[in-house]
Amino acid sequence: MIQHLLTHKRTNKKFVAFEDRDFEMKNPIEQYENKIIIKQMILNGIPKEEMTGEKEFSAMSKEIFKNAFNDWLKLKGEFQAIKVPENLIQLLKTDSKEDQEKLLKKLTVTPEVLTAFIFMAYHKFGYTLSQYTFRFPKRFFETTKMLHVKIIDCGAHWHCFFTIFNSLGDEKPTSDDKEEYLYYMSSAFGIDRTEIVNQIKLKGFRLKLSHLPYITLKHYEHSYQMF
Repeated sequence: MIQHLLTHKRTNKKFVAFEDRDFEMKNPIEQYENKIIIKQMILNGIPKEEMTGEKEFSAMSKEIFKNAFNDWLKLKGEFQAIKVPENLIQLLKTDSKEDQEKLLKKLTVTPEVLTAFIFMAYHKFGYTLSQYTFRFPKRFFETTKMLHVKIIDCGAHWHCFFTIFNSLGDEKPTSDDKEEYLYYMSSAFGIDRTEIVNQIKLKGFRLKLSHLPYITLKHYEHSYQMF
């Protein structure tokens, strides 16, 4: 996890933001657990030398860790209690591109539901999670843009979800009814997964987004904390 101290361009207020590192084919629940606990430990003041193991945890740091872990258990329970839409469950059960496109048509969800879906896909179907990011040069857009990609894998089957959003500290005003599009591809699309990852790492996607199915994401303020 990468920590950033940023200044908001509109309000001039400083804030701390966290950016996940790329990872491949991991247990998604463990990834979320580590991210949430480490973030709370940092924000609640555990010294860097204790975080890195150079020094033993103080009594206060142990209490901070305990609270962070308990908060994670509560949050995990909330995610696991969320009802995952049947369309997303069926997405994992079909190898037909046409069926997958139909299942996603007019589908609107929140980031919490997508997180619950990723947890369910791991628990019930054995799908691991990979995550990749790419920062576009500012010359291509008015603001710095980031490509955020998550791929779930189970053997030869994979499902890719991605979006493009404003980079950290470069966000525009948002509203409660903000919507974004989460684009979708899968192993049923006849695209090689390795080629997708190589494109992300080298130059971002060279795909026409208008040709891809998508999910509408509702009600979130910071798209880099999407799901």
